[in-house]
Amino acid sequence: MKLLVTVDEIENNKAALLLRGPEGERPLGIFPLENLPAGTNVGDILSLSFEKEEEETIAARQRIHSLHKALEK
Repeated sequence: MKLLVTVDEIENNKAALLLRGPEGERPLGIFPLENLPAGTNVGDILSLSFEKEEEETIAARQRIHSLHKALEK
């Protein structure tokens, strides 16, 4: 599945992105322009892709487990 976003506006090196869907567009968030492809302009359509980060997931679960243990004491 490919997710598409529209660059709605750019201000102070930040871009407001809208998530495109069958029912129209809705706000997704504000992102630093440096994290978007070079030359990104208002009105551009960008695609999003996701990858599962196994190591990050494991580390996050370990942190949460440790916090739960600490709260149980």
